Amino acid sequence: MSSPLKIYRVYCYDAAHQELTADFIEAANDADAIAQAQATGFGSKCEIWDGRRLVAQLEGERQAG
Repeated sequence: MSSPLKIYRVYCYDAAHQELTADFIEAANDADAIAQAQATGFGSKCEIWDGRRLVAQLEGERQAG
């Protein structure tokens, strides 16, 4: 039997560190949440949260498409 999915919050920011998006994703674990956030593309910075715990800070540019 597989583990239930967890709900993660994903906040993405632009270069001026203004919040662009705040979304929820369902993931099996931290690594899955990070992979999902990377696959969607994001602003200059993206933070992934599990409740009050910061899981990861990703740096990059929004992907075209």
